[in-house]
Amino acid sequence: MSTSSLTTGELSARFADSRATAKRLRSGLVETTIAQVGLLALGAFTGVAAARLLGPQGRGELVALTLWPSTLVLLAALGMNQAIVFHTGKQRYGTSEVWTASTIIGLLQSALVLLVGFLVVPLALRGYSESVRHLALIFLCCSPALLLSGYPGNLLQGKLDLLSFNITRMIAPFVYALGLAALLLLKKPSLQNVVAFQLLGFALALAGGYWILLKKERLRFVFDTRALKSLLGYGWKTQLATVTSYINQRVDQLLLTLFVGPRELGLYVVAVTVSMALGFFPQASAIVTLASGSNLAPDQARRIIAESFRRSLIWLVLGCAALFVVSPWLITLVFGSSFRGSGLACRILLPGSIALGLNQVLYEGARSLNKPALPSYAEGLALLLTCAGLYLLLPRFGFLGAAIASTLAYTTSLTLMLVLYHARLHISVSELLGFSRAPA
Repeated sequence: MSTSSLTTGELSARFADSRATAKRLRSGLVETTIAQVGLLALGAFTGVAAARLLGPQGRGELVALTLWPSTLVLLAALGMNQAIVFHTGKQRYGTSEVWTASTIIGLLQSALVLLVGFLVVPLALRGYSESVRHLALIFLCCSPALLLSGYPGNLLQGKLDLLSFNITRMIAPFVYALGLAALLLLKKPSLQNVVAFQLLGFALALAGGYWILLKKERLRFVFDTRALKSLLGYGWKTQLATVTSYINQRVDQLLLTLFVGPRELGLYVVAVTVSMALGFFPQASAIVTLASGSNLAPDQARRIIAESFRRSLIWLVLGCAALFVVSPWLITLVFGSSFRGSGLACRILLPGSIALGLNQVLYEGARSLNKPALPSYAEGLALLLTCAGLYLLLPRFGFLGAAIASTLAYTTSLTLMLVLYHARLHISVSELLGFSRAPA
């Protein structure tokens, strides 16, 4: 139906609906940005608190024992988080059908994580003490809560209930931060206690997420094989990019657990934490881009993607320039003089953090346009470069070599993603930057 054939009432209704949607998205972006700031603050506090409680050695052990089970969870995730958001937004199936299918998949994923984890984790951490390996297996046993706790929030995200979505994802880090604050006040620097509060956060996030969801939705167990297949079909495509992106961001730390001591790993983790401190805004923009794009027509989704890209670019360039100047002083002030060696690695990582933040927006934009496999090409190339860079630089330069390899991988991934946007989605760099408009 052409615009000229619409009645005045129909045109007014469409205009009002468009304005209401735009207002809802602006509100969602504000809410999500506030949540990201909150998550950043909680993450900064827990990072500092863990470093103060455990020191470089214990901080490295904490990363090692949590990183391997968390990696297995991500490898088994099958892109369900994004698939739930997309299918809920497009309303191809009812909420109960999507919930039932995702729950069945999640339980199977959990069983797989446990089966593989009991074989892999002891081998990966064989260079660590018996107590660290024991804690890693306890963390592994609780990993199903980590995997399933995000699904209620994803259903709410797909319905553009971003306030409830943001509340659900704040639960785990908030509980963890409260626990570490208690340990600081009580002066009990125990690795076991730190891990215990992290696991308590996962459990309460799962319970709280379902409590919020069930207050808003009347869910029934409705098994639909079409919904199950559709979720898997979409999910495995986005999983390729999710896994390669995660590996690009974590392979350096994974290899450092194998080839350097816990102290060097602790220094590198602090450098990564500070260099990614400004990522909360592009992360918020990416979340809203996926949720809104899944609910909008393609031409409207293109505008949302371009606006998110421009906002994130301005924020990251200005913020990282300032952080480059102050990061060595800031690390010493916040984390203590024992982490002074993290400053140079942080500066090396900053250009990569800009590319990483922009890619998050582009990835979720492609997924909202039903192109979930597109980011996989960029991340696949970046993964090859990451592995090659680590092979060449890690033995010679240690964790500084890992920082160089990571930045090269992130920037290469962004470059290829921009090329793919132009070739596959017909969205040029000039359109993303606002220099030209989308074709009519």
